[in-house]
Amino acid sequence: MNSKVIISQKDLKNLRSGVPRLVLSEAKYLKSHNITPLLVSETINPEYEKELGSQSVQKTFRWPFSGFKRRLFYMKQVEKKIKALEPDVIIGHGDIVQQDICFIHNCVHLAYEKIHGKKIPKDHEVAKIHEMILTEKKFKILVCNSFMMKNDLETRFELQDKEVIVQYPDFSPSELANHTNDIRGELGIAKEEIVIGLITSGNFKKRNIKFLLEVAASIKTNKKIRILITGKDKSEPYQDLASKVKFPVHFLPTTDDVTQYYNTCDIFVLPALIEEFGLSVLEAMACAKPVIVSPTVGCSEIFEGETKNYITELKHDLYLEKIMSLINNDQLRASLGQHNKELAFKLSSTHQNDKFKNLLAKVNFII
Repeated sequence: MNSKVIISQKDLKNLRSGVPRLVLSEAKYLKSHNITPLLVSETINPEYEKELGSQSVQKTFRWPFSGFKRRLFYMKQVEKKIKALEPDVIIGHGDIVQQDICFIHNCVHLAYEKIHGKKIPKDHEVAKIHEMILTEKKFKILVCNSFMMKNDLETRFELQDKEVIVQYPDFSPSELANHTNDIRGELGIAKEEIVIGLITSGNFKKRNIKFLLEVAASIKTNKKIRILITGKDKSEPYQDLASKVKFPVHFLPTTDDVTQYYNTCDIFVLPALIEEFGLSVLEAMACAKPVIVSPTVGCSEIFEGETKNYITELKHDLYLEKIMSLINNDQLRASLGQHNKELAFKLSSTHQNDKFKNLLAKVNFII
């Protein structure tokens, strides 16, 4: 009888998002070794069924109202699936307590403290689930996106008795290579103009758009500059700040072809209050872009050499200085971008299968 592995993730709808993409990669690897992947989720993109077959898709009922009860209801349904399907290994991505390998992708307690300057409310639904997972400690291995996350969770939840490892997210070289166009023509951006980009999925407060616009308003140069900000969030609260910037500021929605945004940029910035990893930083680096990030961006842990000089504290003058150094030096932008590309490819998805195989071996599931 074939071995079976359950992979639980509450939302597998957006294949562009990092976690659903990781789940698909894990499932395809298992199937290629004649192991049945069983994906359990509330919402599943039909592409999973095309890739893996209908037997691998285990869709749960959805509690009609959002909140903690929906998350608890989902968890109970996964537990029933586990009992019925009797898998050899259970992998959870932050939504269940009963599991062998637990991936945590969001450091919700630390993030709330960094963004709001106070402790997270006791009724915060994601925090309550994470507290259940990390205090009951039913997992064998906990996987974190960065050492920043690992250090916080180990301290906050006293996990010294558990195996906690860091596994950085990776990017797909093929996805980036398939899209080489940019949108300069659509936006009317001339070749000589320098585009400073913050490419993100959303949550402008967490990504510190306010700080970026305040710094941008202080840029003084004879060069032509543009600011490009992407993400699923409201731009209206930032329009007043944007109007104080002396050059055009573009707010654009998310897109499946995110590479066109990276290719449009000359400089990538992420002055986030906190970013558990920051896949957009890694992807920008893979597209040979110089990057400037705050120290609370997990991806900065992979920086080496000259790139480390662009991990910049959230101080107005320091950020402005780093941006101006790149605006004023074409050669520096090119050399730093090429160095970043070489760094990024150390974390390409070509290594994903080996990392997953080793992770399974840690719970005595040998492929």
